[in-house]
Amino acid sequence: MAMTHSWSDEFALNLFNMKNKVVVITGGNGTLGAAYARTFCLHGAHVIITARNNTTLDEVCASLSDTPGTCEAFCSDVTDRTSIANLVKEVDRKYGHIDVLINNAGMAFRAPAEDMPEEKFEHIMSVNVTGTLIPCQEFGKYFMKQGKGKIVNTSSVRGFCGHPDGYTAYAASKAAIDNLTKQMSTEWAIKGAKEGFTININAIAPTLIKSPLTQEICEDPERIAPFLARLPMGRVAETKDMVGLVMMLSSSASDFINGQIVYVDGGCTAG
Repeated sequence: MAMTHSWSDEFALNLFNMKNKVVVITGGNGTLGAAYARTFCLHGAHVIITARNNTTLDEVCASLSDTPGTCEAFCSDVTDRTSIANLVKEVDRKYGHIDVLINNAGMAFRAPAEDMPEEKFEHIMSVNVTGTLIPCQEFGKYFMKQGKGKIVNTSSVRGFCGHPDGYTAYAASKAAIDNLTKQMSTEWAIKGAKEGFTININAIAPTLIKSPLTQEICEDPERIAPFLARLPMGRVAETKDMVGLVMMLSSSASDFINGQIVYVDGGCTAG
């Protein structure tokens, strides 16, 4: 069977090859961040996890000593441009290239819509939205000079549809991330076509994920019921449900995927 001129068996065999790739994960000390780090390390990548808490970062790194890859901790604040610029410089100094940025840092605060405190709303928007914008900008400029790079943002089904249980601030922040992802991908695709670089920027949008942070919801029959009612597969997500998509969007398999919000939601947004 004839293939296009750009086809090669080597490309097909290495679609998901992450060996020696340099992957930076913000919020790398959380449940998802640690799972991403272990997955990439198991595939031989050099992983840099970053957050404001050095103790928990070191714990994650120590837990990955049995993998083929490497993991290094770096304290930074995603809402501080100087901090993120220093992160880019340090990773480049050590490895000479950066392949992937995973914007995993974020937070939530729930309160009834009519009672959502302005200061809490602004704080959520700062961490989730500005804390995605600044890393995208700083790593994006680096990727432009390097010629290529991949960015995976973290959205949520809450950016698409509302839900009970006080998600006003969180939902607004994730909707902003959706459109930030689309806008940046469009601008940089057009600019890159002219200037000779390629940046793929996409977002994953999970439903409720079982973790220590969501334990109070998952174990409360009354609070979990509205979630399950909107999940055709009849269960909330597990950490393992997220890692495959993140790996794909970070690899050569996603070279023509750009500006997409990919729902990992058990069918929640399908009907």
